[in-house]
Amino acid sequence: MAKLKFITETGMFHSACSCDWGTGVEWYGFQPLKHRAPAGAGKVDRSDRSSFVKHFVTFEIGDALLRTAIAKVSSDYAMKTYIVMLRDCVSFTADVARQVNLVVPPVNMTPYGFLQILALRNAFQFKG
Repeated sequence: MAKLKFITETGMFHSACSCDWGTGVEWYGFQPLKHRAPAGAGKVDRSDRSSFVKHFVTFEIGDALLRTAIAKVSSDYAMKTYIVMLRDCVSFTADVARQVNLVVPPVNMTPYGFLQILALRNAFQFKG
């Protein structure tokens, strides 16, 4: 079983996720190409966000399901336009959560709000 961690960051509001496969951790997020731009070309960010973690929630997910989900969402977002509150870091992490069958609300929200709802709606669905 892999560990899928959803995070919020200190400083600028941001959401990302990490996949701990047991042999290493990989980070995934979505951000604008131009730093702090509210709209424009976007990119899948693979940089290590561990030093910026403010809040997090972790779920155990089957390795194959998680690898498929990350590949699909990363591919889907690879060439997307970043638009804050529409297609942004939270929608990226929400799509990862949906792909691994977590319960996620249909609306976009703040990174911290996303974590709160994700934790509450999925508290009893997964057992280690």
